[in-house]
Amino acid sequence: MHLLAGLLAAVTVYLVATSWLGVRPALAGGGRRGAAPDRRLAAWLAQAGVNLSPWRYVVVCALVGLVVAVVVTALLGVAPLGAVAGIAVAGAPTVVVAKRRTLTVRERTEAWPDALRDLAGHLRSATSVHGAMVELGRSGPAPLRAPFTRYTVLSQALEPAAALDVVRAELADPVSDRVIEVLLVALDQGSAIVIDLLGDLAVATTNDLRLLEEITTAQLETKVEAWSASALPFVVLALLCLSTPGYRDFYASAAGWVVVTVGVGFCGLGLVLINRLGRIPEEERVLVDGTAA
Repeated sequence: MHLLAGLLAAVTVYLVATSWLGVRPALAGGGRRGAAPDRRLAAWLAQAGVNLSPWRYVVVCALVGLVVAVVVTALLGVAPLGAVAGIAVAGAPTVVVAKRRTLTVRERTEAWPDALRDLAGHLRSATSVHGAMVELGRSGPAPLRAPFTRYTVLSQALEPAAALDVVRAELADPVSDRVIEVLLVALDQGSAIVIDLLGDLAVATTNDLRLLEEITTAQLETKVEAWSASALPFVVLALLCLSTPGYRDFYASAAGWVVVTVGVGFCGLGLVLINRLGRIPEEERVLVDGTAA
C-alpha cells in the first residue's frame, strides 16, 4: 500500500512539473525524441540562470523533498502528510525557477523594442552593423548588455556572424531569434535594407508585450485561488493531526494513506488542468535547427 501511494504521488508530481514546464512526457521507444525533454530542461534552467545540469537539478529537488518528508513525519507522526509535504517542497524549486526564468525572459523581451530603436539609430548615423552591436553592449538596455558585451569579446576571435550565433544560443527565445536573423542579414547584405525592418520589429514586439501583460493580469487571481485551494485542505489536516490523536491514528493507517493519496491525486489533476487550460502558448523557435532549440 505504501509503495502504491508513493508511486501515485510521484506520478502526480511528474505531471504537475511537466505541465508547468511545458515538457511532454517521453514514452519508451521514442528513439531520438526521448532526449528532447532533457535538452528542453537544460535550456529552461539556463534561461533561469541556474548552473545545474538537468539530472543534478532533479536530484537536488528529490533530496530536499526527502529531508522535509522525514522531518514532517517525525513531527506529526503521520507518514502520508510527511509525503505530501515532501512532494510540495520537492516541487517548490521548480515553481521558483519557473518564475525566475519567466522574469528573465520577460525582461529581455521588454528590452528589445528600445534596443531595436537604438540599433536603427546607430545604423542611420552611418555606424556599421558590428559597431552598432558593440555599442548595444556598452549603452543598450541593461538586460541585453551582458550578451552583447560577450559578442564584443567573441568577435575579436571569431567572425561577427559566429559570435552572433553564440549570443542567439545564450538568449534562446523567439524574439531574439528574429532580431538576430535580421542582424545576420545586415552583416551579409548591408544595413540599409534592414533599418525599416528593425523599426517594424520594435512596434510588433511592443504590441505583443502589451497583449501578454493583459492576459497574465487577467489570469493571476484564478491561479492564486487554485494553488490556495489545493494547499489549504492539507494545512487544515496537519493542524487536526497535531491537535487530535484520533485524526493522527487514522491518517497514519493504511486507510489514511488511501485517503491522502486520492486527495493528492485529485489536487494534482486539478492543477494540471488549470495550468494546461490557462497556459499562454509559447512561440516556437523556428529560426534554429531542432538540436539548438
